[in-house]
Amino acid sequence: MNEELKRFLAKGYTPYQSTVLASAILEKNGFKRTETFSSTKGGDKRFKVEDGAIIAVSVGSPTGFMIVGSHTDSPALKLKRGLLSGGRLNAEAYGGAINYTFFDIPLKICGRLYVEDGSGVKAKDVVSDYRVSIPSLAVHMNRDVNGGFAPSVQTDLAPLIGDCFDFAEKLAGTDKLVDYDLYACPDIEPYDSGADGKYFCSPRIDNLVSVYSSIKAIVTAKPVGINVCVCFDGEETGSRIRRGAAASFFPKLLEEIFYGAGGKDFAAALENSFMLSADNAHATHPAHPEKSDPANKVELGGGIVIKHHPNYATDGLSAATAKKIFGAAGVSYQDFYSNSDVKCGSTIGLMAAAATDIRTCDIGVPQLSMHSSVETATISDIESMIKGLTAFYSSSVSFRPSGVKIS
Repeated sequence: MNEELKRFLAKGYTPYQSTVLASAILEKNGFKRTETFSSTKGGDKRFKVEDGAIIAVSVGSPTGFMIVGSHTDSPALKLKRGLLSGGRLNAEAYGGAINYTFFDIPLKICGRLYVEDGSGVKAKDVVSDYRVSIPSLAVHMNRDVNGGFAPSVQTDLAPLIGDCFDFAEKLAGTDKLVDYDLYACPDIEPYDSGADGKYFCSPRIDNLVSVYSSIKAIVTAKPVGINVCVCFDGEETGSRIRRGAAASFFPKLLEEIFYGAGGKDFAAALENSFMLSADNAHATHPAHPEKSDPANKVELGGGIVIKHHPNYATDGLSAATAKKIFGAAGVSYQDFYSNSDVKCGSTIGLMAAAATDIRTCDIGVPQLSMHSSVETATISDIESMIKGLTAFYSSSVSFRPSGVKIS
């Protein structure tokens, strides 16, 4: 698992590359690519790729859904047209990166081109065969760099490429370029860290670890109802693109899957459904424990995190349901509460729950350095996540006014 995971994180530069990698794992495990779920039947294992999102479905009986949601995008630098002076790429922020971590590291130009196809256009996914980097300004020229340097995205976060060619045209090759969605993304190999190799460091741990874990779980578990793995796009910029969690496509897709599988009462099926919003969680930072809740410490290596906050979809019942499933499978879990004086982030859970009316719990792998060019987690927690999601996909739930039945 470790080498496969490392490749997934190393090469999943953008949603377009990560969905290709996810597709390969699904196909290797008997899932068939499809354009529609309208003819889905019991025993089917299918998946569909739409833009930067991927949806995998494993069908038992059409009684309810067990859903894991995650997202395929990570903070990066999105490239604009034209070069800046000195042969530098013109970039803007995509998502909320820790900007100073993008200096002096290898970056690849990657994403999707749109090229002419007769009277129309077609997509062409690309990764540059060269690297670029953003040189720091020497300390001799910025004496305050260690005191309070705030990089300008427009001026400072401009990768040095040279001015000898049009980078997008070169990536298009013999195709005629019309437009593109290209990014400068960290190109750093994942590595084990610590004297005993406990820690795991990589770009894009948030949130490709959740994508990978949910894919590995759905290919292993035997469904009771209908298992759905949905990896949305656009979470880092608010989930409001057409294949994001706030879009209308997901509830429509669930309805298509349900009736295609021979279901009769969609509303009743939603009452027998449960969703885990799988995005990563903040571990308590050893150098700054004051930034975390003083009574609830989240440990690296402590297992899956149940995330509690008004910005998350978790409530007491959904948390209890997730804990019962994980506990029965022997999977460790812990609770995250935000420090009440620190602004808490959010993810896909609230939006997906509101769109589908499915009870939802937000969970994640604990990590440090979230949104850095290189983040830190542990392999043991990733293994717990895969095991926990496999147990989840092997279960069924029925919510009632007095509680929930799990089988």
